[in-house]
Amino acid sequence: MQGDGTRRAAPAAGSPGDREATDVLNGEQLRRITSTHRGFTYQHLYAAGCLLRLREAQAQLLRVERDEDVEIVFDDRHLYIQVKTREGNLTWGDVRGAVEQFDGIRAEHTAGRRAGTPWLIVVTNAALGPDLLARTQQAPWPADVALVGPERPHPAERWLPVPGRDLADLLDWCTAQAERLPFVSLSAATLVWKLAARVQYACTGAHGQEFAATKLPQLYEQFVEELQAFPQLPGVYRPHDGEPDLTSEEPVRLVVGFSGAGKTTWAAHAATHCPHPVTYFDVAGIPSASVAGALAQELAARHLSQPEAETLPAADGIAVLRAVHARLAQAGTMIAVVVDNVHQLTPDEVRMLVGALPTARLILLGHPRPEQIPLAAHLGITAETLAGWSIDTVAAVFAAEDCVVDYGTGQRVLALTAGLPLYVLNSAYLTSTAYAGDGTAFCDALQAQTHTTGTAQERILEEAFDLLELRARTVAALLAIAEVPLAVAELQQLAEVAGLRPAHAARAVRDLAARRFTQDFADGRVTLHDAVRPVASSAADDLPNGVTHRVRDALLQMLEGQRGLPQLGRWMRLLTETGRVEELLDLASEEGFYESGYPREIRAAVADAAEDLARDTVIRFEAHNTLVTWAYYDGDWQACARHVSAMERLAVNGDSGIGPRERALLAACQFIVYGHDKDVRRLTEAFTTGLRQVESESAEERALRYSFAQALYHADEFDRADMVAQQVAEAYRAYLGLSLDDLDGPIAALQERLHASDSPDDYKRLADCFSLSVKSRRRQGIASGPETVVAIPAWKLYSITGAWRQAVDSGQEVVDILVNAGRMQQALNILERQLLPTAETYNLSELIFGLRSHRAVTLAYTSDIPAALAEIDSLSGYEPTPEQAADFCRQKAIIEALAARQRPPARDVPVPAMPGASRSSCPPNPIQTIMLRKRIAYV
Repeated sequence: MQGDGTRRAAPAAGSPGDREATDVLNGEQLRRITSTHRGFTYQHLYAAGCLLRLREAQAQLLRVERDEDVEIVFDDRHLYIQVKTREGNLTWGDVRGAVEQFDGIRAEHTAGRRAGTPWLIVVTNAALGPDLLARTQQAPWPADVALVGPERPHPAERWLPVPGRDLADLLDWCTAQAERLPFVSLSAATLVWKLAARVQYACTGAHGQEFAATKLPQLYEQFVEELQAFPQLPGVYRPHDGEPDLTSEEPVRLVVGFSGAGKTTWAAHAATHCPHPVTYFDVAGIPSASVAGALAQELAARHLSQPEAETLPAADGIAVLRAVHARLAQAGTMIAVVVDNVHQLTPDEVRMLVGALPTARLILLGHPRPEQIPLAAHLGITAETLAGWSIDTVAAVFAAEDCVVDYGTGQRVLALTAGLPLYVLNSAYLTSTAYAGDGTAFCDALQAQTHTTGTAQERILEEAFDLLELRARTVAALLAIAEVPLAVAELQQLAEVAGLRPAHAARAVRDLAARRFTQDFADGRVTLHDAVRPVASSAADDLPNGVTHRVRDALLQMLEGQRGLPQLGRWMRLLTETGRVEELLDLASEEGFYESGYPREIRAAVADAAEDLARDTVIRFEAHNTLVTWAYYDGDWQACARHVSAMERLAVNGDSGIGPRERALLAACQFIVYGHDKDVRRLTEAFTTGLRQVESESAEERALRYSFAQALYHADEFDRADMVAQQVAEAYRAYLGLSLDDLDGPIAALQERLHASDSPDDYKRLADCFSLSVKSRRRQGIASGPETVVAIPAWKLYSITGAWRQAVDSGQEVVDILVNAGRMQQALNILERQLLPTAETYNLSELIFGLRSHRAVTLAYTSDIPAALAEIDSLSGYEPTPEQAADFCRQKAIIEALAARQRPPARDVPVPAMPGASRSSCPPNPIQTIMLRKRIAYV
């Protein structure tokens, strides 16, 4: 671009250029730079516009940056085009050099050293200045020199692009021309910019700085193939969990999923990273007989030159497709083809397409259908599915809609939608518009089927569900009632209760599996696909009442005694559904009950029992005791005090059922209230009274002393709490016959002693004492050293007794000890390999946010700052509790400080305690259970 950008009118005051210039040290330099780039971009866009009309003009070549900015060669003429952009008028000084240089070019043509008649065309976005305009109107002005502008087209070369007054005008003109091109599946604007980029590349000397008209179809293909006719990607693309590449080692892939699973969007995004040219072909709406021919036409338009396409045989579609493939194979061109909505084709039609393109990489996208099973077997492949979005992505989507989602609610959304993108997006939108951004309220309504606005998920899956036979819908309803994976024999047992023969039930399971409505496990168990559950639950509601009751009763008996956490959780919910609250209270009296993620739905049943005047006094007392514990873990001290008051009234007015055990429980609950109120006098009096009601050196006395120590902790009497906790720990250790060497020894040896013990729960109570001691010392400023090492045996004891919540808590204490000792990698291993998996396995969703923020800061201490920042960023989409939010800010500040320093801190810098009730304010196990009624293992 000769001489361009050397003289510009200064931007007007207050203009964008003026405002930008105030943000830099050298405003004049910024104006020169932006002006220069603006001019070059205009020139490249104009050349791209010429390329778009080159064949229409019947030109031979387009050259760039030779004697002029753009040169166009015809059989009989040679156009020399110089592009000039100005913010003011175009002057004689702007074009003088080009006109004078053209004298030499004209001489070369006159002498016969260059072919054709030369023409100089100055293209500008500006109006002509008075002096220049006057010159063009005088006789000496050369007849073969033309000035072309926005309202001054060339009198002979009418095909030339119309110069825009600015970049936007020129881009609009080029885009309109690109939209006229046949077989353009890339958006017109994108094609224009990519052509301009190719022009810019040629200006550097690439490809001889010229474009031949005969190669233009191939040139257009070079830019069309990247995205082709894929639907436009969303502004923010969110990948699937463990998202695969578009192609694999297999020549054919079959990717199936429900509508809304994100298959097409995944393919469109993955195509941008594919090493092969990618063609997208959607069979929807195309008659099956025309599919092969239409695909052949697409491939020919994108990969063959016009002469090559014209020599293809006149034959039926499949023969033309084979011929196109033969040309591509001969040229060594490897292509990838995405065929969407393949479920609309018969297996034979799909096999014909695959057979016609033996060297192409084929990616077949479709809805799950039974006929795909034999098709996959014939092709020697296995149908694949996309994993859906992760919980972090779900949280980010809800946060983008200004919705409140904590980690537990994120897990519920993930379970309800299976993470399928459309379903998650729709759920977030409905939460925002119909539930005031409350994710919990949305999940509650959807699970209870009380929502009044239908979801996209329901509309899509109900249509697929209606295609099932009645028996298959019935089995889906049974699996929805079960909620947990069932073995074949268990499912057949429920089917018989519902009136289905085993053979019919087995066939129904096969039908469901063929449509991907179920998920199979390696051990032979089967369960519903998460996305199908809401629709299948509606089918369950349509079962006759008598059938539903019989199925639930059979399921209750089937699950009783099963030790898996999902089975145990479902059993608890069934107890509430069938009104068996007393058995729930028996469970709640167990030490291990609060150590795993119990179903939150059972709280309402317990609360109803506590207020039911028709129930036995002891049952109501036990219900309030359970509610005290829940309130304690929630940090709801008002509810805690309210339920303790109710227990006091029941104890005063109760019958003979209120015995020593119940009075000891009441005393322990009173300790909690007095401790929180910092009323040490009443606390001490209650403790003294309680001691008189239990036998010396009994289990009840040890439990009472522990509760007293815990209350002292809440009263901020940390030194006394530590002293009493140590004393109780010594009492438990002596009772169990455990030496310090036993506690420091291998965990396997401790586990053997636990299994041989008559009082295994006391191992967990010993861990409670150790944990309370460590927390009390931390509150006194002792963050590491010998005074805190009892966190290690506490972690061991919690782990072997199945006290998973406290195992995670004590494990975090151990992590902090290791970090303060400089053993960063070992600390990180414990978090990643033990604590996080434990919290996930045992449904401790409320702990995962704190664990992951703990992991982030530990990563930072290992100097892996990028991973630490990425983890913190992933957590930003969740709605934390106030305590978690404060801790999150503290951890983030530490990470940012470490990032600024890019080195680990001194080893004596303590790691802040992680958030969460069990770590920041509440010691473990508010009321050590005494006089257990029965013991249940939680594994």
